[in-house]
Amino acid sequence: MAFSVSDFRRLLELLEQHPELRGEFFRLLLGEELSALADAQRKTEEALARLATRVEELAEAQRRTEARLEALAARVEELAEAQRRTEERLEGLAARVEELAEAQRRTEARLEALAARVEELADAQRRTEARLEALAARVEELAEAQRRTEERLQELAEAQRRTEIRIGELSEAQRRTDEKLASLAARLEELARVVAELVGAMVVVQRDLAEVKGIVLEDRYRRHAAAYFRPLLRRIRVVPDTELAELVEDAEERGLISEEELQEALGSDLVVTGRRPEDRKEAVLAAEISWVVDGRDVERAARRAAILGRVTGKPWIAAVAGRAMSDVAAERARALGVRPLLDGVSAA
Repeated sequence: MAFSVSDFRRLLELLEQHPELRGEFFRLLLGEELSALADAQRKTEEALARLATRVEELAEAQRRTEARLEALAARVEELAEAQRRTEERLEGLAARVEELAEAQRRTEARLEALAARVEELADAQRRTEARLEALAARVEELAEAQRRTEERLQELAEAQRRTEIRIGELSEAQRRTDEKLASLAARLEELARVVAELVGAMVVVQRDLAEVKGIVLEDRYRRHAAAYFRPLLRRIRVVPDTELAELVEDAEERGLISEEELQEALGSDLVVTGRRPEDRKEAVLAAEISWVVDGRDVERAARRAAILGRVTGKPWIAAVAGRAMSDVAAERARALGVRPLLDGVSAA
């Protein structure tokens, strides 16, 4: 009975389903030598099976740590491809024994390389586990730091809450302070108004007091003219206001002075006549009297004395009198030739 192709394929399927029959089949088919090769191939397959199991275990471990080593997957795929090539070669084993031996050598070489690769993977696994341990320690440190950070944040949150409460208290205190300040500002404004009124009243009082003191001082110099002006004149006579008015009005009518000069002369605080001690000549003296003599008093005295000199046709003396005298007034008096008297004493 002829052995057909379909019979051969069924035989291959049977051998594929029952691997334990392959050795007996090859022994009957190829004899002892080839049977030995078949046994060697079977042992190789068993070794490959065990190695594949080990590789799968390592691959599983590698997948857990580095999320799959693609290099090992590629290598395993190469091994599977080699296995398929080996099985293909077995189909033509009767005609290609020599090729099978060569394939066996290549398989052994690949097994050695794969064993080396497996060792490399094992070493990589050890290094990975060491890195994972270091990473786990670092993660623990970070977790501890995170716990400390959370505790610090909680403390800061509590401090923030206390700060907000304090700010609220300060805001309320500030509001009360603002209310008090507003009330105080109103009172200060009222006080300022009162003080301004008092200052205004004081200015008026001071002005009135200055006028009173000036009047009193002027009356004193008028009553004691002979004593106060003795350093400047002898046989002193105070010119009454009515007599002074007649003198200046006559002079104005005769065209000796102007209306403005008439008014200026009539404004004199004190006018006296007498004889100058140095030459016994009759002279007229015009004095401006103030509690504190200033530059304007000096200038008025000089103008009015000059006018009265033209009115009387006599030598004239300009004088200022008072309790005190400013530096500016003293300088102007020296420049204009005005004689100062302080407290009735000549200051020249």
